[in-house]
Amino acid sequence: KDLKTKKEPYSSLKEKIESLSNKLATTENDLDICLKSLGSMQEDEQRAREQLKEITALLSKCKTSIRNYPLPIITSNYFVELSEANDAILEIIKLDKTPITIKTLNIRVDTARDLSLKLFNTTTEMIKTAKLAEMIIVYGNRYKPLDKDIERGLDIASKLFFEGSYKLSLETSIAAIKIVEPDI
Repeated sequence: KDLKTKKEPYSSLKEKIESLSNKLATTENDLDICLKSLGSMQEDEQRAREQLKEITALLSKCKTSIRNYPLPIITSNYFVELSEANDAILEIIKLDKTPITIKTLNIRVDTARDLSLKLFNTTTEMIKTAKLAEMIIVYGNRYKPLDKDIERGLDIASKLFFEGSYKLSLETSIAAIKIVEPDI
């Protein structure tokens, strides 16, 4: 305005313009930093959403595996791990509606991923052990008439199997069969 009316001296206007130019450069710098930060936040949130999809798919796979294999008993630690993984996923979903730092988001996503992987490993191990225990018991039934110790060991293994102690059942049945088949 002062420049158009030519009421102020050149030196004064030059100082004002230089000051405005410096403020503009600083503002542009601040804007660039904010835009980069915003882009980084968007990438982090997108990555978190993708990981959430992967985590929920893994959790769903665990539930399907448990439903597909007819275990007589599902151990309580499975349900504890399932509950922890579900809670961690819910925490991530809640964050979508509230302001949060990226560091907190990353921690929550990492926690949910770790708990889901732990559940997946537990599920896989439990089903694998149960399948092996069941196969060994069935295999060992052919030796029951040969020896009372084998019969007793396989009966104990069967009882353990139906109580949900799959690993102990597997170990017991192998120990019983080793009497007649040492290389089992």
